[in-house]
Amino acid sequence: MSLKKETLRLNIKYGIMQALYWMGFITVYNYAAYFLSDKGFNSSQTGIILAVASILAALLQPPIAAYADKAEESKLKRIILALTSAIVVLTVLIVVIRSYPYLTAILLLLIITFVHTLHSFINSFAMEYANKGIQLNFTIARAAGSLGAAFASFGVGYITAKFGADSVPIIYFAMFLLLIPVTLSFKPAHDVGISSEVIKYAHAPATGVFKFFAKYKKFTGLLIGSTLIFTSHNMNINFLINIVKRLGHGSAELGNVLGIAAIFEVIGMILYLIISKRLKCSMLVQISAVFFTIEKLGILLSKNINHIYASYSLQMFSYAIFVPATVYYINNLMRDNDRIKGQAYLTTTMTLGGVFGSLLGGTLIDALSIPSMLLIATIISAAGSLLVVVFTEKEKAI
Repeated sequence: MSLKKETLRLNIKYGIMQALYWMGFITVYNYAAYFLSDKGFNSSQTGIILAVASILAALLQPPIAAYADKAEESKLKRIILALTSAIVVLTVLIVVIRSYPYLTAILLLLIITFVHTLHSFINSFAMEYANKGIQLNFTIARAAGSLGAAFASFGVGYITAKFGADSVPIIYFAMFLLLIPVTLSFKPAHDVGISSEVIKYAHAPATGVFKFFAKYKKFTGLLIGSTLIFTSHNMNINFLINIVKRLGHGSAELGNVLGIAAIFEVIGMILYLIISKRLKCSMLVQISAVFFTIEKLGILLSKNINHIYASYSLQMFSYAIFVPATVYYINNLMRDNDRIKGQAYLTTTMTLGGVFGSLLGGTLIDALSIPSMLLIATIISAAGSLLVVVFTEKEKAI
């Protein structure tokens, strides 16, 4: 088979991989509060469960990434398969023991941990092929992921409205089970064929943590800013069911909001393909950071469900641009032996945002009110946007 046909097949398979992952992610994570509420957990308890899951994921990602960076042969495929298999097994257990709320919560905590951890390695998987000269287009594949998330959001919303919260684990079990054969179908990047334009470098030892941050000094500020942005983002998304219920709606409308957000993510990623030819990734990272705060301000000021729909359409300029822009930004900024680690650190900031957002969101809702939580989320987002704008440097391929 020609390299061109093999590349097309790889792009299709990687798009399916992204779609299945994000369909599973949406179902596990964005319906966690709804699922746990059905099991009798309040907002603060849900926040703690989600926060612990995020902490565990944040602790897992860097050492796994360091292991992957050190390896002379890629371990990404094995890592993805191991994490996905663990999610599938734990989901079977959660279905079997669903009448035991606390055991169910522990299993869900572990599932969310592995789902978060999987994120950066699926992203790095694309860059591994791209760095070998294979035209695997991350942005298009990630748009397929958002399209899958849109279908899942609408579908899960209506399925749960009809069949209840116990249908949630059955849905994401199917997504992650299908992800296993798709991952197995990939050939290693070096077996597909390497473009003659790509220079082969000898494997260099991975950079240690302290040397890494000494080498990429401004990257620390970007990570702090991203953590604040995703703290705010998770304060909103984790407790979106509370926001929707406050306006007099339920799980079907929750699905609508998530579906609309995902559809506009697809549009935004298509837009990224156009504007990235004219603007540097660094500038797009800065622009998307500002739109995160505009989106949060819109949610704060929303008076009805249509306002929420309109606010989440801004995902087109925030999350949809931020994700591909940061992946390519890190790939251009860092040396080959630092890239997986860089992707993992950036994903860890999203995970840490899940920690702080879960704890803050649940606590503020129970102690104060939903409007108070939304106001504080907007202020945190503004601080994060400012840091990202200041500390994002002009990337250059090394």
